[in-house]
Amino acid sequence: MSEEEPAEKPPEATAPAPGDDYTEQLAGAVNQFNGPIYADGAQFGIGPRRPARVKAAAGKLDDADIRAELSHYVTPDCYDTALGALRKDHVVSLHGDRGTGKRAGAIALLREVTDGPLYLLSPMNRLKSLAERDYPAGSGYIITDRIAERKAADDDFTWRTVRDRVRDQGAHLVVTTTTPAHPGEVDAVAQVRWEPPDPRRVLRARLGGIEDAGHVIDQILRAWPDGGKLTDLVAVAADITDGMTVGEALPKLDAFLHDRVRAWFDEERDERDFLAATALAFLDGTRQRTFESALGKLEAKLAESVVGGEPDPVERPRPELLRRHRLKLYAHDSLIKVERAGSDGVARHCPRFREPGYRRFVLAELWSREEAPFWDGVSAWLDEVMPEEGLRVAAGLAELARYAFDEVDDILAPWADGKRGWPGQTTATHVLWLLSYDDALAPEALQLAAQWAGRGTPAERWTGAVALSGELGARYPHEAANRLWQLILQSHTVTGDAHVALAALFVTLTRRTEDAGVVLTLLDGKARRLGNPGTKPEYVRAATRAILAVLAARDRISGRHVATAYLCRTGDRTAPVQGRLWATVLRNRPTRKRALTVLRAALDDLKHLCDDPIAVATSLGRAISMALPAGEAELLRADFAALEARTHKDSSPLVEHLLAAIAHLHREAAALR
Repeated sequence: MSEEEPAEKPPEATAPAPGDDYTEQLAGAVNQFNGPIYADGAQFGIGPRRPARVKAAAGKLDDADIRAELSHYVTPDCYDTALGALRKDHVVSLHGDRGTGKRAGAIALLREVTDGPLYLLSPMNRLKSLAERDYPAGSGYIITDRIAERKAADDDFTWRTVRDRVRDQGAHLVVTTTTPAHPGEVDAVAQVRWEPPDPRRVLRARLGGIEDAGHVIDQILRAWPDGGKLTDLVAVAADITDGMTVGEALPKLDAFLHDRVRAWFDEERDERDFLAATALAFLDGTRQRTFESALGKLEAKLAESVVGGEPDPVERPRPELLRRHRLKLYAHDSLIKVERAGSDGVARHCPRFREPGYRRFVLAELWSREEAPFWDGVSAWLDEVMPEEGLRVAAGLAELARYAFDEVDDILAPWADGKRGWPGQTTATHVLWLLSYDDALAPEALQLAAQWAGRGTPAERWTGAVALSGELGARYPHEAANRLWQLILQSHTVTGDAHVALAALFVTLTRRTEDAGVVLTLLDGKARRLGNPGTKPEYVRAATRAILAVLAARDRISGRHVATAYLCRTGDRTAPVQGRLWATVLRNRPTRKRALTVLRAALDDLKHLCDDPIAVATSLGRAISMALPAGEAELLRADFAALEARTHKDSSPLVEHLLAAIAHLHREAAALR
């Protein structure tokens, strides 16, 4: 199958309605996510805070990251077994629960066998691609929580091919997963059950230098139950090392908070207390009136799904007109409190959990205690409140995904498919973006986005594209760029514009990561194929349109061209790639006029983005010249002059420097001929 052909015959997308602006849709989703969800210090996301810069979950590991993972590292009992298998076969698979230290273990194992660079590979890697890729000698590779693909009869043979290829090329590979292979399915690669190290040894390694360390360790372990996550234990130790007392640090221990919530659920309470906790799990921080109205709607939805509809009107009890529930709802023994939060100069009353960590464990207890009819009612209620409270609903669903990812998938499915319009698609996108901050859940979020984008309906494909263009794409830039390119080749199957989504990914990567070059390199590779014999016109149109969309993309805050900002930041290192991309759209007659307009505006931005705009313009001009055929320099100058005459703009000095650089190299090339 060629790259120009879709992998399957997906459904045709309906034509977009007149006036649809997919750039605005994407910008709206980003603005909504980056705005009120983090306003006023509120934390509605999964993690403690939204990271200022996103670390890609695939790519080369920095030395600083490796040192951080291995400082105070304590080996578990299974470590030597895994190390022996890695030394022998160069490949080993570690399987175990989330939070047991598999990723740190993989790094430690690789550092035992190589001093070379370490790379994280995408969890979406298929066995076939692992069996075909190259593994430079001395390098180490990690696939964290690899997503299992459909079982095949030749899985063991393919694993054997992977093992032999890695070993023959002198590299090493560690794969971690939460779902081990069944006995007898895979014999070619050792499957090691990964267990966390002894918690007392972990704490001793981190707290051994503090005063009365033994007593402190005993206190922590008494509060840490069997089966607790190693990551929680490490976090508490870090807080104590940073100066917190044990009393201050222990409430941050997930198990400590979970015990409180579990005890609250075990007490004899009114049904409405439990429903209030349920509603707040998806509406934390909303206005008090909004919350209480939504609570009433939840009661009604659950009456329909659990009880089976309204009682006979003749037997309906007289309603309580003055129920006085509010005092009890926020009583001192409740999980809920009311805070006054300022917004636009107006103090508003906002219900919140007394501890931010309570929400996670409220959802854990509800999932463990309540049956399907309850969740049917919750799902119907979420469908009703989502259009107005989508971001808060998304945050609650992201927390629920820790315990019931399949339930969240079921709730998101009709929203991703456009059944609730753009608000539903935006909320589904925001759930995946929030999940991308969690190392354990990010691979599952990627799998769901890839499923929508690759095999979904036209609306689902657009939702998947939007998800991949934002925070999720920042975690998996290579995977996102490749998936969006496939959608560009199948643009007739998407209700939105995949070219716009790829440009949005470039903006995201430039603002949030160090990986924006992934998009430029991808497009550079596609552009190099345009001159090949037999290249289809559809491929040429797709590639040139995608390149121009990326080069024309602007930062949503500054309004400046992102490619220009990236060029100023990276200098001569990326000028050749950008030069080839500009040359591609300038040489292509259908895109030439638009490309000239965008290039003119991008050059105008240089003086706002660079310390030495003339040097950057000259460098870009040389790079464009290297990719243009003979005779194009004078044509380009004439077309620029015509553009400026039409737009009544004076000739820009930076345009002159760029054209001079192009003309100079072309004259030199002509003299050599």
